[in-house]
Amino acid sequence: MTQKKSKNHHCIPQFYLNKFGTKQKNGQYQIFVYNKNNGKFFSNSVSNIAYVKNYNTIKIGSEETDEFEILHNKIFEKSYSKKLSKVIDDIETFFKERTFINCLSNEKLESLNKINLFPIQYKYFLSILLAYFIKRSKKTRYFEEAAYDKAYDMMNNIYDSMKLDRNKFDKNVYEELGTKEELKIGNIVSCFKEEEIKQLAKYLFYHTWNIGYNRSKHLLYTCDSAHALTTTWKEKPEWHGVGYASPGSMIMFPLTPRICILMYDTVLLKKEKKYVVDCNYVYLDDDLVKFINEEITFDAVDEVYSIDGDWYHLKNFCKRYKLPLRHKPYSVN
Repeated sequence: MTQKKSKNHHCIPQFYLNKFGTKQKNGQYQIFVYNKNNGKFFSNSVSNIAYVKNYNTIKIGSEETDEFEILHNKIFEKSYSKKLSKVIDDIETFFKERTFINCLSNEKLESLNKINLFPIQYKYFLSILLAYFIKRSKKTRYFEEAAYDKAYDMMNNIYDSMKLDRNKFDKNVYEELGTKEELKIGNIVSCFKEEEIKQLAKYLFYHTWNIGYNRSKHLLYTCDSAHALTTTWKEKPEWHGVGYASPGSMIMFPLTPRICILMYDTVLLKKEKKYVVDCNYVYLDDDLVKFINEEITFDAVDEVYSIDGDWYHLKNFCKRYKLPLRHKPYSVN
């Protein structure tokens, strides 16, 4: 008997989104959602959000297969979810013990003081995890599709303006661009290419990291990009884009509503003679939490997520910067 193919493929893994949801009696996780396309606020279970139908379904000949989605579930949903939970538990334990530092025994205090930096193996794991999230995300997939459409339109305009032979157009498009299905397959396959994941992870790893713990009354958001990318380079030219290896790049990777990894461009820090300890534990104040939530809102493709439905930062940000409906965090010029 042929196994029924899956259809609802999560662009960002459910085990990550569960960290921003509340577990219900039925075992499902409830999460609050803001839709950037229609401006609506609602709540739903994690299993019913952040998916695209047949996102990772591809055609091989005349047959459709969801083998890559099955592979994702085997590798990431089961194995990586346990590793992420371990990292989060250790971070929470560190800050919890710091909170009650006066109540600790001398032996425990001495032990705690030895663990003053985030373990390097955790930094490596989170670099790989975020690299995979980025590769798999709608932000990456849709940007590639937008670039394809832009190139297609340019070729179409060249044919019109130069009155070239239209009978050769489709063949030339295929030779230069390939097909959108091939583009999709390339994107999916890249998520499982170890060297490509490691190359992106290397850019993340060589940033200077701070492990931030939220002490604000407002909790952290996440989104369907699972992170935010901005720049601290004040002299950056208007035309200069921001990439993961760009000068001044700053990456925010929320792990829970209370924990966020802050990644700073090490080269710019040295150039500006700013001393930031790598893998240091820090507290996030009200202003920094507000900043992170605003950047997460900006970098969302379609949806922003919250554990408690507190949209104070999001609403103020959208109003202040007049962020339009259907805003996307990418553009193809």
